[in-house]
Amino acid sequence: MARSDNKNLVYGEWWRGQSGLGKLDQNKFYDLDNCDIHSEVGLVQPQLALISDSNTPSEACFSAIVPTGDVYLCSKTTGKIWKRAVSDGTYSLVHTNTNTAHRGCRYFNGYLFYWVSNKLGYYDLSSTWSDSFATFTNSNARGAEEHANCLYILDGRYAARIDAANAFSANELSLPAQFIGTAIKSLGDDLLIGTYIGTNVSYCKVFLWDSVNTSWTLESEIFEIGVNCFIQLDGLLLAQCGTEGRFYYWSGLRMKKFGKIRGITTALGEQMSCVYKGRALFANANKCYSIHREDKDLEWAFCKEYTVTTGTIASLLVQADQLLVHRGTGVDKVGTSRAIATIETPEMPRQFNNSIVLYEDNPSGITISTKINNGVYATKTPILDTIHRTVSFDGGEKECVYGQAKITLTPYSEGSPAVEKVPKIRLISLL
Repeated sequence: MARSDNKNLVYGEWWRGQSGLGKLDQNKFYDLDNCDIHSEVGLVQPQLALISDSNTPSEACFSAIVPTGDVYLCSKTTGKIWKRAVSDGTYSLVHTNTNTAHRGCRYFNGYLFYWVSNKLGYYDLSSTWSDSFATFTNSNARGAEEHANCLYILDGRYAARIDAANAFSANELSLPAQFIGTAIKSLGDDLLIGTYIGTNVSYCKVFLWDSVNTSWTLESEIFEIGVNCFIQLDGLLLAQCGTEGRFYYWSGLRMKKFGKIRGITTALGEQMSCVYKGRALFANANKCYSIHREDKDLEWAFCKEYTVTTGTIASLLVQADQLLVHRGTGVDKVGTSRAIATIETPEMPRQFNNSIVLYEDNPSGITISTKINNGVYATKTPILDTIHRTVSFDGGEKECVYGQAKITLTPYSEGSPAVEKVPKIRLISLL
């Protein structure tokens, strides 16, 4: 990514995203936070900010959408089930499952199915709730996937099935005894099943199953503490695995390394991914990362796009053109104003005297900070040049052996009525 003419380093290939390797990787940015790098390839601007949609439900939930557009949220800690009405966006408590804490929910074949570790329930979307419609064999129900006109739900080493007639079968597939199913995804004519063994075992497998035979077709080992969730890209299926943010992809025969999000700790979470406006999103802590490329000739890029208003993300769901992010203490959605974005360059392994930002629009929202010799960031007084369209800092870091620059893009209002000005930049140059 970095281009050098022996005098300066230029960073501007935003579509490469952020690096999972560390601050010395010169091919990607060290960090991109609340950034939109895909709307206009070659530019970066602040992403639309998440705003609160509701402070209800105030418990971490799984979520499911039904054909009307109504969304149901099933508590992970109690039996409460809420409904978000598509008609007016209001939330209401509609049921309390007598079997308490949920392990998942999904719409299928005219019904909302919801389950706890050992019991499967359903709602007919009209008046009938049945909390104990069926019993799981292994009392360890987790993720689910619709495939070949059936709904498959993982239950420990087993895969249970609800068929097109809504008949339940507990054990359609039996995996080796040590493996616990964590995530399941439709893959053409097959299903890919992710597993884990235990929180202290750095080894797991994925199994490819045709959903017909009583045994699996292929298996591939991964030396991580479990498959946390699957993420659907354009023609590529990722598995997010382990506890250190690594991703693998299914090659057709086995899982291979794909990339890493640096500095995060991940855990089992079947609803921590979705596809929103063509971009695959993955949630961790209070951030939503995109894994995307805008064109087939570009490389896949990681980028932090959204930050919740408060709390920790429990599940993601897309309703029409809206992203709903359940954060444990309520639900956020994408608003119309933009967030404050920050960009960190890689570390430059030599002295630099000047930091220059070439801007596209609204330079008043651009500030520059520098970090010298792995110290702390210090904000600099910017110099605005409207003729050459630059915002720069020209101070000379005399003690600099190596350093980084951080650019902050702050939307601001101007005029009456107030119009939001969104700063956009083309590149960063360190001289």
